[in-house]
Amino acid sequence: MLTSKRPALGDQLAGVMREQIVRRVLRPGTHLVEDSLAAQYDVSRGPVRDALRLLEAQGLVESRRRGFFVVGLTRRDIEDLYELREAIEVVAVTRAVRLATPEQIASGRTIVAEMVAAADRSHARDFAQADLRFHALLYAMGGNRRLADVWEDYEPLIASLMRLTVEEDVDLHPSAHDHGRLLELIVAGQADLLAAAMRAHLRGARDRMGHAVLAMIEAEPVPTGQAAS
Repeated sequence: MLTSKRPALGDQLAGVMREQIVRRVLRPGTHLVEDSLAAQYDVSRGPVRDALRLLEAQGLVESRRRGFFVVGLTRRDIEDLYELREAIEVVAVTRAVRLATPEQIASGRTIVAEMVAAADRSHARDFAQADLRFHALLYAMGGNRRLADVWEDYEPLIASLMRLTVEEDVDLHPSAHDHGRLLELIVAGQADLLAAAMRAHLRGARDRMGHAVLAMIEAEPVPTGQAAS
């Protein structure tokens, strides 16, 4: 049973279902029936409806005449998401060259150290949590609330994808060191190098995520009577 603590039940349920959709436990085309979900998670229909609306806003489900259906994610969805992320995050980090405070830089170094420690333990979930906090900090450093709002809208989806991706990485140390380099370029005030490094970092993440999603799709059994394409 889901807990009644905040965040709201709808947010909690959306988080559970988001993980299932990203990992294709709930596969594209699945009909999501409100009454069945309410019974499964021992909640009323209100939180179920809230969760489905959140997932619809993130493009993971869609509303049709018969209710909600899973849309899921394709490699193109990953590319679109990271095109958006590159557009806003490069702006955020280049603003950070001028605006980051010593306290924020110190926080960034602490997070990078946590990432290295998680890599030493091969602990993917701790690494992903630190990774998300690092990128949220970059938006705070940039000081543009509108950019941060866009990040916050997509952070739950990116978090699910990130957890999936880091679980596939054999060695998390290169990613940890990439984050450390981004931070030091901010400190050094090298905006052009920083923008190029951020683009390369995000494109690498995009490619790994796309590969992980494609691998799951290819591993799925072909329905009886349907030829593989």
